[in-house]
Amino acid sequence: MIDVTAVATAASKSLARRRHQRRDQRPLGVAHVVCVARRLRGVIHTALTLSCPLLRRMKPNISEFSYGYALTDELIHWHGTTITAAPVFPSLYKEGKKGGGYDLLLDRGGIPLFLQFKLADCMVRSNAREVQQGHFACPFFRMHLRPSRHSNQHEMLLDLENQDNEVYYSAPAFHELDDLNDAYLNHQVRQRSIWIKPSVIGPLPDDRDHHVAFQVPGPVVVCSEPRKIDGPADFETFTRAIEVAFQQRRAHALTKEYLANLSKTLYSIGQRRKEISPEQKDYARESVEPRHPLEQVAFFASMFFGLQLFIVAERE
Repeated sequence: MIDVTAVATAASKSLARRRHQRRDQRPLGVAHVVCVARRLRGVIHTALTLSCPLLRRMKPNISEFSYGYALTDELIHWHGTTITAAPVFPSLYKEGKKGGGYDLLLDRGGIPLFLQFKLADCMVRSNAREVQQGHFACPFFRMHLRPSRHSNQHEMLLDLENQDNEVYYSAPAFHELDDLNDAYLNHQVRQRSIWIKPSVIGPLPDDRDHHVAFQVPGPVVVCSEPRKIDGPADFETFTRAIEVAFQQRRAHALTKEYLANLSKTLYSIGQRRKEISPEQKDYARESVEPRHPLEQVAFFASMFFGLQLFIVAERE
């Protein structure tokens, strides 16, 4: 590991020597001092980058909202399959229509799909643990999971999936705005993303930080103790899984009775969300109680789980 203090001290001594050498000449000008200070700052930044793990990764320069919007647009226009996925936003309550305007949509048959949009850090240095252990060559990406010391969200997603629901994390294998724009313009956001179920990750073993390392295409490794996931986590695999679930459950998964029970399931699991006060949970239940079960599902999914609800149906 580089000694940052030693580097800074050496740079300071270099600056002092320059001053001593020029003592018998003309005094150092302000511009020269500023130039040397900038060089010193660059040396220290380089030392920090090499020694500090937090600077070995490039944080995403895009927002979850931007990524989610681009991905949603592509799912609405789901090419290469007979199905499509329409988002249900809890704020768009279709008042003034019988059933809130949802009955026509639900009569077609289909299944609910729950997605959590994530972002990923880009890892660029060869001393990353996943590289040292032979799982990846740089660059690769890390999708961070919320640690259980702060939130039990991952365990709640596991419970929701175990109730025979389609639940997925999705994260991009890019981190810059230019890459997002390029993927969106070329309809490649889906293909350049990872699609992974909470059950594939499994329960978090402790309250430490955990993440999913990946490349697209490429392997997927769950960390902190590296565990390689069998099978791909690409969009094609995701599409096939959703098509199978759609054929198996399309006849009953969007009935009012089914959605009402799903709403109760979401609210019941959501009671364990420790960041939300009991008063807020009660207020949320009372606020959506008179609304259509589909909107109740969308609201609870967003509030308690951080999920976006989609309705997967056959393309018209």
